[in-house]
Amino acid sequence: MWVMFGDFNAVRNPGERCNSKFCPSSALAFNIFIEEADLKDFNMGGEKYTFMSRADAKLSKLDRFLVCSRYLNSFPLCVVTAHPRELSDHIPITLLTAAFDFGSIPFKLFNSWLLSEDFDQVIIDAWNRFVGYGTPDMYLTTKLRFLKDSIKKWRKEVSQKERKELTETKNMVKDLEKLAESRPLTAVEVNIWNIGLKKIMELERLKAMDLKQKARIKWIVDWG
Repeated sequence: MWVMFGDFNAVRNPGERCNSKFCPSSALAFNIFIEEADLKDFNMGGEKYTFMSRADAKLSKLDRFLVCSRYLNSFPLCVVTAHPRELSDHIPITLLTAAFDFGSIPFKLFNSWLLSEDFDQVIIDAWNRFVGYGTPDMYLTTKLRFLKDSIKKWRKEVSQKERKELTETKNMVKDLEKLAESRPLTAVEVNIWNIGLKKIMELERLKAMDLKQKARIKWIVDWG
């Protein structure tokens, strides 16, 4: 048996809170429950705190996996990891017993690209810039290939820019969250933090659109 706790005052000691009030009686009751239920708490790798209040940047470790002895004996090498928070006030935590590699994904034209302000101009410029010769069918085939190559080149440049922007924004947000572990954030810092989260949310939304389309394509190929 394993149990995941979250979304309530499930802290075990003062070190699991930062810039927020610690309640000894709640922690004592929680620890007694864990002991009487004969559950084991993992040492969690990755982030230290799993919850951060959007309003005042208070931090707590509210999310955890508790397992029974039988589960631990069956999976002695399982690992709990707390991942970067990014968009949610709670961070994702995982309990893994094996590693997976899904491989690379081939190039496709994705609907999210159509939302870019530059996309239409890329098409227009490539279409007008092409110069070719030959029969009409060969001319059209070559022109479409030139258009595809132009889109791929544009997408590569945009992807590099988006990855850089996402990395820099995530680092900025993470730095502010780490700073919040040592002192309360100022109103300006909280505002910058929220702006960064919104930017991450937008970039991640575009990535989610691509993942959804990839899944649909794979389903059609496998079952269509």
